[in-house]
Amino acid sequence: MVTDDSIEYTQEATQSTQQASQSQPVVQNEAHLWGFLQPCSSELTRIDLWKSIPIYQFGRNENKTAGNNIVFPGLKISNIHCTIEWDGREDINSTITVHDKSSNGTFINGARIGKGQYGILREGNEIAFGTPHPQENAMEDYRFLFRLTAGGPPVTGFYKEYDVGQQLGKGTFASVYKAIHKETGQWYAVKIIDLSKVRKPTEADANGKPKSKTSTFGREIMILESLQHPNICQLKEAFFQTEIKTINLVLELVEGGDLLDYILKRGGVVEAEAQHLAYQICDALAYIHSRGIAHRDLKPENVLLTKDSPPVVKVADFGLAKAVDSLTMLRTMCGTPSYLAPEVVTQTSSKEGYDQIVDSWSVGVIVFSMLTNTSPFLENSKLELMPRIVQRSIDWYTLENCGASPYAVQFVRRLLETDPSRRMTLDQARFDPWLQQYTKAY
Repeated sequence: MVTDDSIEYTQEATQSTQQASQSQPVVQNEAHLWGFLQPCSSELTRIDLWKSIPIYQFGRNENKTAGNNIVFPGLKISNIHCTIEWDGREDINSTITVHDKSSNGTFINGARIGKGQYGILREGNEIAFGTPHPQENAMEDYRFLFRLTAGGPPVTGFYKEYDVGQQLGKGTFASVYKAIHKETGQWYAVKIIDLSKVRKPTEADANGKPKSKTSTFGREIMILESLQHPNICQLKEAFFQTEIKTINLVLELVEGGDLLDYILKRGGVVEAEAQHLAYQICDALAYIHSRGIAHRDLKPENVLLTKDSPPVVKVADFGLAKAVDSLTMLRTMCGTPSYLAPEVVTQTSSKEGYDQIVDSWSVGVIVFSMLTNTSPFLENSKLELMPRIVQRSIDWYTLENCGASPYAVQFVRRLLETDPSRRMTLDQARFDPWLQQYTKAY
């Protein structure tokens, strides 16, 4: 162990390099490294793992006698937390092992190794010290993306084409990072999905592209790549990295935040702007419906906005519901029941045609929320999910007395129709009187 070269992650240690870590990945000659840890938090700096030091010890104890090469002062870090060891091989078969010695845990892709146990750390894995969840104090968010460089620069797959920067967000099934295309310098967002969540994983070729165009997931990805609409967050390409059990989706980078934050910051949206946003959402959804795709998880968090004034809508996270297990209707409804149509929750119908009409209900909830800055529903939050959804009613009084026009109220009523056979489709919604001024000729 080389204690003289230990690094302590304090505010002072990161201030000088904070700006660089926020803007772009560090690009440098990495021949002297066997790997590095790219922080998920913009407040921390990259940790280089030198070939001259094959074993790194991580922990909270600053005392040199403890032997920690990397010091994390957070309270969830043990005095001696773990070691990460390189086997010395300088090829693609080099192996990195993690020995967990902690009380709160060391995690690889969210899975706890276990005190006294060993785990293998692979290229592109996320390793977390103390907790796998994002922390309010970014200085104590010890989650990192591991990059293996012992065998030289990658010659195939995602990391050949892209370099990864800071984490933009983390969900239950995926993490999103800012990434730069090495050749063009264009910025994108990359969503890294745990491959174990895919119902029918597809085989990939040497470049990480799906071998079979007929496999369920590969076919759906190719359909999404073909979609072109100004109000859809464009999927540029996908990489299937079966050896590390991830799928990397390279997406258009949208940096204006999401609709939920937009509504909350303004205490609601004035009707003229609500029309502007609603038309774009309806137009995007009508387009994907015409291609046989339903969103099924539409909510303000999935409606991204550009920095333009007024903002341009970019609908995201659609079309993967059938392919990714954790995005199925059943699991989704546990998290965001307000935006799901009643027939989804009660599962009273399995007709294929209802897949797309559920999106109309979600748009109705979103427009109601934009106009009133509140939920549409009067419900008993103490009840279990199904009886709560079945028994709830819509707070029409609030909508009718928020200053919205009669056309706006009628628009929402047509979308929040309980009977799916009578509910307005989103193609019809584009030609509703409330949105008539925005309707485009095709």
